[in-house]
Amino acid sequence: MASSTPATAKAQRTTKDPSVKKEAQRQKPSAKVQKLLYVRAGGRCQICNDYVLESTDLGFYPFNRGEMAHIVGQSLDDKSPRSNYPLAKELRDNIDNFLLLCAMHHQTIDNAIAQKNFTVELLREIKRRQENHIYHVTGIPHSSSTCIVRLIGRIRGKTVQLTAAECNGATLHHTTPRFADFALDLHRQGTEIDLTLLGEPEEDPEFYYRGARKIIVEKLAIIRQGVESGHIEHLSVFGFARIPVLAFLGFSLGNKVGSTLFQRRRVDEKHWHWLPDAPVQNFEWLPVQTGSNPLHVAIIVNVSGSIHRQELPPHIDDTYTVFLIRPTGVAPNPDAVLSVASLDEFRKCYRNWLAYLETEHKFTPAIHLFPAVPPAVAVSIGLDLMPHSQPSIVVYDRMPHDFYNVLVINEK
Repeated sequence: MASSTPATAKAQRTTKDPSVKKEAQRQKPSAKVQKLLYVRAGGRCQICNDYVLESTDLGFYPFNRGEMAHIVGQSLDDKSPRSNYPLAKELRDNIDNFLLLCAMHHQTIDNAIAQKNFTVELLREIKRRQENHIYHVTGIPHSSSTCIVRLIGRIRGKTVQLTAAECNGATLHHTTPRFADFALDLHRQGTEIDLTLLGEPEEDPEFYYRGARKIIVEKLAIIRQGVESGHIEHLSVFGFARIPVLAFLGFSLGNKVGSTLFQRRRVDEKHWHWLPDAPVQNFEWLPVQTGSNPLHVAIIVNVSGSIHRQELPPHIDDTYTVFLIRPTGVAPNPDAVLSVASLDEFRKCYRNWLAYLETEHKFTPAIHLFPAVPPAVAVSIGLDLMPHSQPSIVVYDRMPHDFYNVLVINEK
């Protein structure tokens, strides 16, 4: 009688003895489903956005590190992640039930402890948002790029984080979507114009504003070269700093190339996104004091806050004609400018006022500016000033209660 090996005996028992169950075989997703998932995910982990078609940890090696993760477990077994969700077995290998993940996040969402947090509903929402994002981005023409200019400083002890990802998200989901290019940032992560090391102007106003001007001019030299060579055709400007600094930034950028201004909001997690559906705010300008000397001009700009005539320093006396720009129909407030349309309305009002000055105060050498404005408005004040042909602007900063003239733009 022929003897049998242990492996042969086991196989015989498995096939002949109905009490011995076969081990469940994991079904491989179809080639069509695999292709669709990788295309819809853009080859990236749908949780961390890591590109899973190459490795750069130990040199550059192109290979597939992606893992197809079931949202609802493939098996009906209780050990399969989220397997108790009411989804028919035949639907569990459809494209809608897969996420493309890196190994780490595949392991994380399937961990028994983490599963209570990574619910079916959450994973489906992650998949939906990421695939919609990829669909949106891949529909943008390759020529639609924008050069990012980020300026960060301290404002009364506070600063903000402004990452490359936040800038990219804001430009991609703007009314005119654009790809972010960080021409000033060789490392593609840091802030291009970082004024935080200067401290705050209250410590030494002359040092602070002299240093800020110097840093801005040096950094923007790269931008000017790119514009002149034709490599930069559009700018996206993000700023969080003292108002005089932002006004100087706008003037230094100039209007030789199109630009979009962004500013930080506090209302939701998309801090740097404009709200295209927000009501459009209009603005008006008016004189609040008629002075005896037509060469003496001052203007109060109340958008996010209010400055009153009596708060101005003593040298702004009755020889000055003092103007006011304000929102129409509402009191100045931090949410007065929530959309590009509202910002455009301010810029239109401001330019109209500048045009009026050319008629009624043509020979005034300088405008004394007292601003209570959000960042994008501050940048636009400098951006919309025409070099040489319009007066200089002496910008004042409140430190902490009194106003001091700290910076001049468009100096003659």
